[in-house]
Amino acid sequence: MTYDGHVRDAVNHQSVALRTELEGRGPTLGAFSVAGYPDLTSSVETFVAFAQSGATVLEVGAPAVDPWLDGPAIAAAHRRALRGGDGVSTTLETVRQVSSLSDSPVITMIYWATVLAYGPERMTRDLASVGASGCLVPDLPPAYAPAWAMAAAVAGITAPLLAARGASPGELSATCRAATGFVYAPAAAGQRTGYSDGIDLDELASFVGEARRIAPTTAVLTGIGISTPELAASAVRECGVAGVVIGSPLVRALADGGLERALPVVERFAASISQARAG
Repeated sequence: MTYDGHVRDAVNHQSVALRTELEGRGPTLGAFSVAGYPDLTSSVETFVAFAQSGATVLEVGAPAVDPWLDGPAIAAAHRRALRGGDGVSTTLETVRQVSSLSDSPVITMIYWATVLAYGPERMTRDLASVGASGCLVPDLPPAYAPAWAMAAAVAGITAPLLAARGASPGELSATCRAATGFVYAPAAAGQRTGYSDGIDLDELASFVGEARRIAPTTAVLTGIGISTPELAASAVRECGVAGVVIGSPLVRALADGGLERALPVVERFAASISQARAG
């Protein structure tokens, strides 16, 4: 699969759709799952159904051999998805189908080892060609951030960045200034996905406030530790985030009972953050 320069208008449209969503009046609900989990057809159906149930941004995780940021539920989904074939090919095909079936912006989450093996410029071009709005690399080495942002910009997609909670002031400033699309601020410091032991909302609010001070025109989303609809509402209401991204609650529900179990979870989170912003 290769990049076709003639898709640039469509690519720009996808990036504009993401910006429009993040700048809208309502809070953003990002819904995450792994491409190809439990199989390609099912994962496409899952993302489309997430959008129909209230998710306003879809986050497609690329299957990885060592998903170090992910807890047990999502790590198991990575392993299952890899049984179906190459992780990048599965991700590109998932994004291609989902973006053609849903108007919700599609963001990919891809570990740096995968990007480096595939080639950063090639990755951004191919993601653009299948309709991705952006690509978040959670473990992007700071030294590569400028080149990665440039590759994404040339391809016409956004390059959101994860702002580590333990970052120094200089590191946080560099991350927030380099990010395009949004800054991803973990709700739980130093934890993997699936963490559910509570978060310090005051600390999160302070961290988000500093990120917004550095880059006032860039949206801040949070996740990792947002384990309940009530906690999502509190983050939106009290911490200044533009929205939340949920993953482990959805992947666990998919593992337990498929879409029948997962879609009500999406609906509860969507209703909760909508009410929080309205209140």
